[in-house]
Amino acid sequence: MTNNKSQITNNKTVVARASFVRFSPRKLRLVADSIRGQKPDKALEYLKLLPKRSALTLAHVFEQGIANAKNNFQVSPGDLFVESLQVEEGPRGPKKMDKSHGARFDRGIKRRRMAHIYLKLGVREEHSGTKS
Repeated sequence: MTNNKSQITNNKTVVARASFVRFSPRKLRLVADSIRGQKPDKALEYLKLLPKRSALTLAHVFEQGIANAKNNFQVSPGDLFVESLQVEEGPRGPKKMDKSHGARFDRGIKRRRMAHIYLKLGVREEHSGTKS
């Protein structure tokens, strides 16, 4: 008896990342949460039209992930899906004096925040399984 059901297996993972991005992790997470669960090509189209500055940085990471899949695994963008998209907090940059706030708000010191972006794309492969 033959079974003609197609099985989906995940055996390849494509990784793209951007480190020391000069955006606040909180602002990047707002954009990342809006595209979570979409296909990478649809997410890329959405990011290019989104009126947020951090959307372009996330679009570059998605372009990098799609290009890695094409060049390293010869996979078309239609076979990809987002496994995980993480925005981690990076180091806090140089301190800057803010004299207008005086002793309030951490004694008038502003710190430039940075972020690390990790994107994992999975590859969908359909195999026709046969049982004998």
